[in-house]
Amino acid sequence: MSAWTDFTVDSVLNAMPTDMWNLYRSWVEANAGKVNRLSELVAETLAAFREAVAVSPEFEEPPTLTAIPTTGYRHALNLVTFNLGMEMGVQFAPEVYSLNIQANIWLRMVQIGKMKPVGPVEGGNPSYERRHRRRLYPVG
Repeated sequence: MSAWTDFTVDSVLNAMPTDMWNLYRSWVEANAGKVNRLSELVAETLAAFREAVAVSPEFEEPPTLTAIPTTGYRHALNLVTFNLGMEMGVQFAPEVYSLNIQANIWLRMVQIGKMKPVGPVEGGNPSYERRHRRRLYPVG
């Protein structure tokens, strides 16, 4: 898997659920002034994700102007889909709101250096070593 993925209007349209794509197309037909709204949302999200990487302590230069870390790609898609749906008046299930929150958490974790968005993660494997239990009361 590549460390970077291009995040463009085409990639969002290709990943968009079919029912959302049909709603979007109908919404644009009914609101001609919104024809560029998806492009604007993609550009805003792209900028936010690239900025998060740029300010992270372990900055790595993206290979293209439209690249975001692959680890954040699904989060970026969720943000665009959620924001577009809210503007279109879509009533989301409560679980969808948590996807928006998770995306924002991912961004903040990258910005403050708690998550390395690109490259190998050191010490990422859990340890299953048995820890010695401390006795609360003296024996004997």
